[in-house]
Amino acid sequence: MSAPFISLSDIKTFLGKTGTDDDGLIASIASNACAVAEQHTGRTFSVTSNVTRYYSTDGQSSLTTEDRPMNDATRVVTLSGATMTENSNIWFLPDRRNPDIAITVQLRPYDRTLRDWYKVDPQWWDKNLDNPRWAYQSGMPNDLKIVGTVGHPAAPNDVKAGTLELAAWMYWRAKGGVSSFAETLSGTDVDLALLPMAYQIMVDNWKVRTAVVDV
Repeated sequence: MSAPFISLSDIKTFLGKTGTDDDGLIASIASNACAVAEQHTGRTFSVTSNVTRYYSTDGQSSLTTEDRPMNDATRVVTLSGATMTENSNIWFLPDRRNPDIAITVQLRPYDRTLRDWYKVDPQWWDKNLDNPRWAYQSGMPNDLKIVGTVGHPAAPNDVKAGTLELAAWMYWRAKGGVSSFAETLSGTDVDLALLPMAYQIMVDNWKVRTAVVDV
């Protein structure tokens, strides 16, 4: 299991808390806040090595996977039992938010000489490029296997900042009980009815948006 990308000490510093009486609660919140952030964004920020994942390509030219380092010397990719060579017959594409991370793997080049080349465009439907419909492409279930590192070796600063806002919200909600308000250490009231705006912005910035490709 991967370690949370924000720690107990990160949250205590953010809260301005020095005592140890709530360390158990805060440690649990660190884990929960990171898990929620990953669920809301569809990302994997916490890093784990030697992870095996299977994917069904369903004949697509590219598909979305977990966040992975662009360069991973330990990574092994097999497609339908054949070992693939990166940047030769399979490609990991840099992410728009962090070019050192890939969340998309491309399984074949986009050949514009083909009549239906546009079907490899992830947004071919939204761009009204679908005429005629693309012929069905083959692909067996769980035909793509990737073994290697998953996650960000270092979580981006804005991700950590937004998740710390969420962790603080979780902390004060736990301390506030059934009330929708809690008072911070500095005496400021916190409305617990809504998720923090900084966290919402982070989720919007990092949320993975996928499209069906080439089916």
